[in-house]
Amino acid sequence: MTKLSTLLLCLIFFGLCISYSQNSKTKVSDDPNENWKVSTPEEQGVDSEKLLKMFESIQSTPTLDFHSILVVRNGYLITEAYWTPYNKNTTHNIKSASKSIISALVGIALDKKYLNSLDQKVSEFYPEYVIDSLKQTISLHDLLTMTGGLDWMEDAGPSPFDLESWNKTPMRDTPGEIFEYNTAMTHMMSAILTKATGVSTEKFADKWLFKPLGITNYQWTKSNDGIYHGGSDIFLTPRDMAKFGYLYLRNGQWNEKQIVPNEWVKESTTKKVNIPVEVAYAEGLNYGYWWWIQEKGYMAWGSGGQYIIVNPDLDLVIVITAADGFDDINLYAKFMRQFLENYIYSAVISNAPIPAKPLILEKLTNRVKELENPKIAFEQMPKIARAISSKNYILDKNDIGFQSTSFIFSDSTCIWEYNIGGHPVNLKVGLNGNYLINDIGYSMGVNPGGDKIACKGYWNSNEFTIEHHIIGDPTKQIFTFSFDGDEINMHLTTYGLDVTIKGIKEK
Repeated sequence: MTKLSTLLLCLIFFGLCISYSQNSKTKVSDDPNENWKVSTPEEQGVDSEKLLKMFESIQSTPTLDFHSILVVRNGYLITEAYWTPYNKNTTHNIKSASKSIISALVGIALDKKYLNSLDQKVSEFYPEYVIDSLKQTISLHDLLTMTGGLDWMEDAGPSPFDLESWNKTPMRDTPGEIFEYNTAMTHMMSAILTKATGVSTEKFADKWLFKPLGITNYQWTKSNDGIYHGGSDIFLTPRDMAKFGYLYLRNGQWNEKQIVPNEWVKESTTKKVNIPVEVAYAEGLNYGYWWWIQEKGYMAWGSGGQYIIVNPDLDLVIVITAADGFDDINLYAKFMRQFLENYIYSAVISNAPIPAKPLILEKLTNRVKELENPKIAFEQMPKIARAISSKNYILDKNDIGFQSTSFIFSDSTCIWEYNIGGHPVNLKVGLNGNYLINDIGYSMGVNPGGDKIACKGYWNSNEFTIEHHIIGDPTKQIFTFSFDGDEINMHLTTYGLDVTIKGIKEK
């Protein structure tokens, strides 16, 4: 499903915290029942001043929308940051970083003899979806290296991703020759795992990967064909993302048990295919088995800024969750490479403890507290707020389905009500710089277990803006309302959508 169609479906059905322990001397245990042990950066040979500059840079760049940053060094959690309204217990859609988890499951399935080899053909499992003679030659290796040869453009292929998309999509290249990023490949592998193991991909992952790592707080979305999405839509907490990265950093071992075969970790994180030079977002990257290979380590990478980065040479695991910060994915990818080099990799000074920097650490802690709990700014609302409060506006007919909207203002809160597709929605909106969380009790297509929506609003003269964010989703919607007499303009922007809807006050 494309981001735009997901947004429309969602609409129709409708603090930053960082922990340092100056006294932590105990190394992190691989016991999945234990939490991460924390340490100061300097105790692990990392310069906290670089980390301070990192947060200062993020705060001063309005286009960035981070949700979390975690850094694990030498097995210690030295940085753990969450931007409100996120916290360590919030699951986040890791998008295409899910592909690396599917890769791990393939390695486990081979080790458990559910799969024979990567030379097996897709046609052995699902001949009905590879009727074309050339498609019948596609192997599991071709799936893992994104060289299946389908004539595919990511985000513009058949939607939603399901097995039937294989019959809808023609062939373009000979399998095994040309890299073309394609989520249909990983979804097919999820289906193959389901057939080969006799259980759903989710149950297989839960037994052989998630439970051994102590991962219990997760969600996973199914496609219309009943198969768990193979290339996206696994929801994990950042701490559990770090567990997966740390598992690979330790060559597939956890709590002295081999969870993912050591050889599979090495094979899957080694270059397997050349990426065409015209794929600008992959500049400086290679590709393994659903892992992106960097000059310094490798990473699981998902849309909007979801990362599990493993750097064995520096004994680092870095986890990032975020929302779309750039319209141009090439620009975003370039920024992230510079971000890692300038602030995290360069902060690693030594393999041994370095002198403490208590003043810097205090500044860092204070900076983080400011980001976690934004200063309350009770600005006087304009007269227009009182004039429009409790008034209902009827919106012009539009393709999105919005029918009406209204607002009730108090000193620090707005109750925002709108009707879309005949469904009334009521949301609390924070007016003091903080989000208010709305537990709507059902899923609008993002979190399978039910969605929570965070909203905050602010005035700029006669314009009222609401930031609307479904917790765990890497996109957010910006609604800007302008008022002129009895008329209203509602301007909505989000990834792939920019629309203005006019309306008039109900008599």
